[in-house]
Amino acid sequence: MEIIDISLPLSEETPTYKGRQEKKPRLERIRTLAEGANETRLTLETHTGTHVDAPLHMLPASSIDQLPLSSFLGPALVIEIRGVEAIAPEHLSPFQQFLSPRQFLIVKTDNSFSDFSRENFVYLSASGASYLAQQGIKGIGIDSLGIERDQPGHPTHRLLLEKGILIFEGLYLREVEPGFYYFLCFPLKIKGGDGSPARAILFRM
Repeated sequence: MEIIDISLPLSEETPTYKGRQEKKPRLERIRTLAEGANETRLTLETHTGTHVDAPLHMLPASSIDQLPLSSFLGPALVIEIRGVEAIAPEHLSPFQQFLSPRQFLIVKTDNSFSDFSRENFVYLSASGASYLAQQGIKGIGIDSLGIERDQPGHPTHRLLLEKGILIFEGLYLREVEPGFYYFLCFPLKIKGGDGSPARAILFRM
């Protein structure tokens, strides 16, 4: 069995949404071996690095700790869409036969070959989100730190989350080949959390 880590490492160099410095994680050594043990204080936002968006992120709905663990694992299809800025229904429809309520869709784009902090990242359009909401997939992952970009009212998030489709952002997919996998991405159990950093893994038999 092949195990592929598709998580971004957390450090003070972790890329942030559109390169915003105020969103950088902070790590502070608060105790050393000379004092008995190494201990570090980590300060970060819930939507940092590889993370999961809970419905509460955009809706008066479930927080991250209220979602069943089954929401974060299952069969996944990794697809590759290159050379587009906004992912639309016509880019997704060739994979329609594989889309189902038990299947995660993970989208590899040109983001995987560029700076995660760039402002003009590839995103899922509102029409693309509407198409996926109609297909009823279990969740969607993407290789950017946001699934949409400069869309007033955040329609992509809302269309997905209203249908209970979880959003996994900040996936590192550069070396991942398209195909079928088993996906696991557990968030921290943050009470009332609108999202959480997570460790994302693909398994292939």
